[in-house]
Amino acid sequence: MRILHTMLRVGNLDRSIAFYTRVLGMNLLRSTDRPDQKYALAFVGYGGEADQAVLELTYNYGIEQYD
Repeated sequence: MRILHTMLRVGNLDRSIAFYTRVLGMNLLRSTDRPDQKYALAFVGYGGEADQAVLELTYNYGIEQYD
């Protein structure tokens, strides 16, 4: 068994993608925006999803921070 991805909720998706790609050197693997469901996702990682675990960044519309 292996972990496919770990989900992190973020308050600013663009800023989070920039941090993980520019600062940590990960690659943006794919993203999707679901306006009807009021969320957007981005998957980042050092390698492809077939080979390594990745991070799923989840932005819920209107939520700018989590405690």
